[in-house]
Amino acid sequence: MHILYSVQTRTHPGKVRKNNEDAYGTVLDWREKLHLSDETLQQRGHLFAVADGMGGHAAGEVASNLAIKTLFTEYYTGKWVDPKTTLAAAIMAANRAIFEQAQADARLSGMGTTLVAALYRPEYGLVANVGDSRAYLFRFGKIVQVTHDHSWVAEQLDNGILTEEEASHHPFRNVITRALGNEAKVTPEFFELPPLPGDILLLCSDGLSNQVSDREMTEIMAAYSLDEAAEMLLNLALERGAPDNVTLALIQLQGGAVQRRSRSLLPWVALMLAMLIIVGFVVWNFLPSASRPKETVVPRMVELGTFTPSPSLHQQKTPSPTSQPVVTATRVVTPTLPAAMGAIVDGEAIVYATPAAIDPRPLVFVSGRTGVQPISEDDALTSVTVEVANERFSADLDKKHYVGPPPPVLGGRLSLVGYILPPVAGHEDFSLDPLLLLAPFGEDGMFSVEWQVGPKALKTLEDRFGVRVDLQAAPGMNIIQLTQ
Repeated sequence: MHILYSVQTRTHPGKVRKNNEDAYGTVLDWREKLHLSDETLQQRGHLFAVADGMGGHAAGEVASNLAIKTLFTEYYTGKWVDPKTTLAAAIMAANRAIFEQAQADARLSGMGTTLVAALYRPEYGLVANVGDSRAYLFRFGKIVQVTHDHSWVAEQLDNGILTEEEASHHPFRNVITRALGNEAKVTPEFFELPPLPGDILLLCSDGLSNQVSDREMTEIMAAYSLDEAAEMLLNLALERGAPDNVTLALIQLQGGAVQRRSRSLLPWVALMLAMLIIVGFVVWNFLPSASRPKETVVPRMVELGTFTPSPSLHQQKTPSPTSQPVVTATRVVTPTLPAAMGAIVDGEAIVYATPAAIDPRPLVFVSGRTGVQPISEDDALTSVTVEVANERFSADLDKKHYVGPPPPVLGGRLSLVGYILPPVAGHEDFSLDPLLLLAPFGEDGMFSVEWQVGPKALKTLEDRFGVRVDLQAAPGMNIIQLTQ
């Protein structure tokens, strides 16, 4: 089995520093140097890494290059156990090499380097880091930071001492708490990353991540080809002064793992395909039409995530026995709702589930323009309002249940799932007892779970709406696909 990908790398000393103390490596760079066979790559996978050196004079440059050289040599030629164990051993070997050389040469005393590495095998991905060089995953139109910075600022942020805004401008943001070569032993942090076709993994030094925001990375990767994206990321950092070295590697998965076929079989496969096409053409065009199989007409379903109306939604007042018991076109105007009623208007959705015996309250799925605001002094709760077809649905969310990034304050588009509460006198909004807050992706039926009240929330959505919830794993993201 082989994995298909494209790679783009860039490195630059920046606009201030004379030396480039960054280094990078890819399996493509080391394949010939280490005489790696297809069998070795099939077993050990494809390795990529970025290192950001530090130390006086040229010591940082020595440390980063020694880290990359040792990492690739040890991983591909050292004792094989399994991907994670072998990669950990290679990182340890790189740490020892830098530490021992610094001890042996006074001019290199105190040198060290960060390291971020990614390993891909068919159906398996692994990221490791030491320090504040980062890995980002761009998937389904969103970007998330895979790695966790080993830095003083990151620790203060984790402990709630600094805010995101304070951390981004803090004078100590370049002070790292873990690096290769500083001590005799080091502990890398690992993140498993199941590969999906279309994924783009970005490995970079802090010379890039300090100058280019996550939003800008997202916009560039979404709009440009891999080589153009690499060039634009580098140029954007340079345009902003690039006080540090800038290095990045972009790896894009082109498709699933494929089995290579023997070259000798290809002509036969091509011949068989040509014969099948000819036979099919003859049968279809010259046999009597009565003997042709009748075309099966499959009624189009409305996916809960796409909100694309089918003609039946605007014709039926009540569901027929053959229709899906999830949506009809009848407008709902009171909280005491009949079963299986909803509306789809201009791409926005109100969808009601059939009441269940265990909880007879009407369960609603709404998607539309959103307003978000804190409603308590300590910001422990957030009020979310979704406007759909001139109706407003509101819910109060406890912030301790957030599993994704905070929702946009105004004008964003979110989907809210919850039970409709009894009406409150003087209030025209529908109040919900919330279960889930979902952020639609660009692809049909794809959602990111931003907030969920408990582990049974997705199961309730699945059971009550008659949909299948397909989980998609990604670090820091809870992604689902809603299909009927």
